Amino acid sequence: MGVARFSWSATSPPGGSGSNLLTGTNVALDEGITVTFKPGTTSPAFVAGDVFYLYVRPDLRIPTLTSVLQRLENGRLTCSACHDQHSQAAEPFDPQAPAYAGSGTGNGRHYQRTANNVAQTCEDCHAARTVTLSSQGSHPVAVTVPTSSSFKQPTQLPLDKTTGKVRCLTCHKVHYAPANDGAVLRLTSHKALCQDCHVKSPSGSNPIHASTTNGVLWPGGQYGSTLPARPDASQRGACTQCHAVHGWPNNASPSTDYNWLLADAEENLCFTCHDGAPVAVNVRGDFLKTYKHPATSYSGRHQPNESASSAFETSNRHAECTDCHNPHQAEGPSSGSAPPTISALLKGTSGVAVTNGAAGTTPTYTFLTSAQYEYQVCFKCHSSWTSQPSGQTNLALKLNPNNPSYHPVEAAGKNTGINVNAFVNGWSSSSLTYCSSCHGSDGTVRGVHGSANQYILKRPFSPSSAQRTMSTNDLCFLCHRYDTYANDNATTTVKGYSRFNPPAFTKGHTFHVGKRGYPCGACHETHGSTTRPHLIVTGRTPGLTNYTHSSNGGTCYPTCHGSKTYTVNY
Repeated sequence: MGVARFSWSATSPPGGSGSNLLTGTNVALDEGITVTFKPGTTSPAFVAGDVFYLYVRPDLRIPTLTSVLQRLENGRLTCSACHDQHSQAAEPFDPQAPAYAGSGTGNGRHYQRTANNVAQTCEDCHAARTVTLSSQGSHPVAVTVPTSSSFKQPTQLPLDKTTGKVRCLTCHKVHYAPANDGAVLRLTSHKALCQDCHVKSPSGSNPIHASTTNGVLWPGGQYGSTLPARPDASQRGACTQCHAVHGWPNNASPSTDYNWLLADAEENLCFTCHDGAPVAVNVRGDFLKTYKHPATSYSGRHQPNESASSAFETSNRHAECTDCHNPHQAEGPSSGSAPPTISALLKGTSGVAVTNGAAGTTPTYTFLTSAQYEYQVCFKCHSSWTSQPSGQTNLALKLNPNNPSYHPVEAAGKNTGINVNAFVNGWSSSSLTYCSSCHGSDGTVRGVHGSANQYILKRPFSPSSAQRTMSTNDLCFLCHRYDTYANDNATTTVKGYSRFNPPAFTKGHTFHVGKRGYPCGACHETHGSTTRPHLIVTGRTPGLTNYTHSSNGGTCYPTCHGSKTYTVNY
């Protein structure tokens, strides 16, 4: 064969490397090595510079069944290791196989060397994959198909005829598999194979990840995983783009596989595609900004199907991608939804419904496996349904439509009839808003992932009531007309779109904001007020110490001058 020399480096932890080694040298293989060959001393057997990727199969073992072991040739499998060409007595897995009634009968029983009716022969070599829970590193076998709504009895894949359970041969067809890809699966389509048992999206839905035209095509691990790219376009949108059915080693802990048979851990799985390529929208970029949901700050807290408030409380606080997105049901970006109805991107995500009481009282909560409204997703963390960290606001209390005033997240606001010209960007006094109407990226990425602005806001906002010059780029002016509320040089007509302004009251919004430099937050709350109309807030300096409302206006008691009574424009 000749002699060659090679250099190698491990592609997975615990790592390792070697250089200029003779062929035949023992190498400490882990999950795989890259080997580059060099000229040898005599008659090189390899082309210099050739690169090979060697993958070790830690899930295989030498068979323990004597009848099988005796028929291995130098450790290599032979046909007669699994088949006895002289007997049909041993029972096969094949549900269609006839009964055996003695010598000369049973044609079609596949000449099994040992009984394989419940995949005993398969499990002899593949013992590491004989597990009943996915947490043990492989797709479960020797289990019945669950009766929950997430599963169904297969129609194309056989269960074992003895116990009716899932076995290796439920998915695999050892001989004459329809696809020449080495996976020896019963169906060419990986997606169709998985979906013969698994029901992850409602009938008639169009989950974007599972799309055969623009769904997932795994580009290869980018943020820890060493799982190679899966470029076969015919398998686009298949479950196996995100899942490694028999597990994949966790790069951070090589002795274990990634949870839930995933190709990578938590947000790193999502970032692999949602970082600007192959998906053009760079969601990962927003998680690198100063203010963001803390998906990258911890791991191991999120659990599938979590439904208890304790899952989100202070000690287990988490906001992973799958807390807001259901990867099996999310559909593509759509303008078809209107506040507060949940968008297609959040479809199938769990949430918390509220039953509101009187103003200022804590609502009662009901957990939903599939939220109807966007704010219900947010309330899983941002309400008293769970135990919130110190300093956080119970937004379910603030946004209660029974309050005197609130931003219109759950219902249209109470300050109706405001001139439509006092708004911009299509908003009006009857509009409803999403939480994500204000919260989201300061760039073009859709969603509340991260922002350069505090509180993950689309535009700058300061909670301070200190005097300053407000900008047209401030958050409030995404909806409210800047010239009507903050430009003291605007015409009387433009100012008059606001009730608290000229001509009825000469020193209204534009005077205080535009001329004196008091920001909106000096007098107004953001989410809602449990005690006052018009989102009036007291106790800030500068700001108001009190406010009384009347049928045609009101009286303010500011910190900067004496009380003033005003009349509204309309």
